[in-house]
Amino acid sequence: MKRAIFIVFFLLSAIVLPAQELHYPASVKALFERTDAQIGPDASPRPLIAVPQSSASLVKKVQRMGASAVIIPPTWDGAALNEMAAAWDGVALEDGWVKEKDAFSVLLYKAVADRNIPHTGTSTLSQEIDRGLMRCDGALPSLEALCKKAQVYKKAKALMDGILTMDAHGDLPCCYDEGARLGLRQTNQISLQKMREGHLGSRVLISYLGQKGLDEESSRQAFARCDGTLDEILADIERNKEWCGLARTEADVLRLKAQGKKAFFLGIENGYGIGNDLRNVEHYAKRGVVYITLSHMYDNAICHSSTHSADTTLGLTPFGREVVAEMNRLGIMVDVSHTSSGTFWDCIKYSKAPIICSHSGAKAIFRHDRNITDEQLRALARKDGLVMVYIVPDYMVTDYSKVSIDDMMEHLLHCIKVAGIDHVGISCDFDGGGGGWGLNGDNDVINVTVRILEAGFSDEDIAKIWSGNFFRVLNKVQALAD
Repeated sequence: MKRAIFIVFFLLSAIVLPAQELHYPASVKALFERTDAQIGPDASPRPLIAVPQSSASLVKKVQRMGASAVIIPPTWDGAALNEMAAAWDGVALEDGWVKEKDAFSVLLYKAVADRNIPHTGTSTLSQEIDRGLMRCDGALPSLEALCKKAQVYKKAKALMDGILTMDAHGDLPCCYDEGARLGLRQTNQISLQKMREGHLGSRVLISYLGQKGLDEESSRQAFARCDGTLDEILADIERNKEWCGLARTEADVLRLKAQGKKAFFLGIENGYGIGNDLRNVEHYAKRGVVYITLSHMYDNAICHSSTHSADTTLGLTPFGREVVAEMNRLGIMVDVSHTSSGTFWDCIKYSKAPIICSHSGAKAIFRHDRNITDEQLRALARKDGLVMVYIVPDYMVTDYSKVSIDDMMEHLLHCIKVAGIDHVGISCDFDGGGGGWGLNGDNDVINVTVRILEAGFSDEDIAKIWSGNFFRVLNKVQALAD
């Protein structure tokens, strides 16, 4: 019956609603029809390659490569160029075009570098800029290579804008004393502007604590310092509330994304900030803290560390077991980055919820106490937890000055191979020692998506790596809370 009604409605609609009738002015009819014929039905249009007005001869060459070309007006407004660059998938420059005495060329290249846009054309100055910004890819060798790379870059941008993206460990608050803030685009690796340029939607901001004494007074001071840094983070978010907001759940991120805003979570690095008072865990939960790294470089009242520890085979203290149980009860993720192997295995045993390594690497790739073994990776997967891979020079390669996005990808791909695609994420540790060639700030994270796409991963897999796995674990930990 329903099918019959639908057929009747369809036939009536065909009679009542005529086909679209277009009456072009005669002067533009041929041009419009030729353009219509060029617009295909595919969901991935041709990449948009920008060309400086002074290099207009490149336009036809770009079009012959199957890309779309747009001429960049010669403006000396760097902010305007940065905004225009958001639409570009590639930029065709001629060798030697970027010159010190040509402000337009310098500012245009800055926009290209800030957004990591694929480009052709190199010069002595552009190479200098690349070295200063630790850009490792440089200019592409031909327009053909540019158009190919631009297609991947275009997809990476669309993919990151369509999904939730998360970097799970950022130490910008450590730089507050030096004047750094979320709303300032300066030498710090983290800022709202750089997040926009890199298409990063959310991140965890960390209240970090260095280790001091374990006596009662030192513990009280540690709690006060940790809580004070959380105050500063919240004030920074509030100052920039037009562009960002505090998140406690995945639903919060979705709400903020719908408003066009970035989302920030709170985390604590070093359970030393809990002091010796279990009640402080609930205090942090009420403030919105989503994970606590149980230790840093030294043993504390909770557990043993992976670095300067009396014995790395030792794990949670009796108080530490209470802390883990309380974190489970309150829906705070247990983070075992920086902890000893003994602490890791104790958390696997005693935590009733999945656990995480918020910023770590693979020991099979580089042997360092901050990285975890294949056995630990498999245990994380069995626990339904995850490891989030960093780019910290000291923990990834022998020659720290040469660490690059390639090294980060090697760790990431190994962790995926061992733990599985559902148990790996990304956490660069920016402003806390992280960063290298090709990945040295929030604006560079687009390069990670480009590399993952080139490695052959599906859109679904990339969504898991960028945030799906993090939110699955967060949701489960929060669901298991009392």
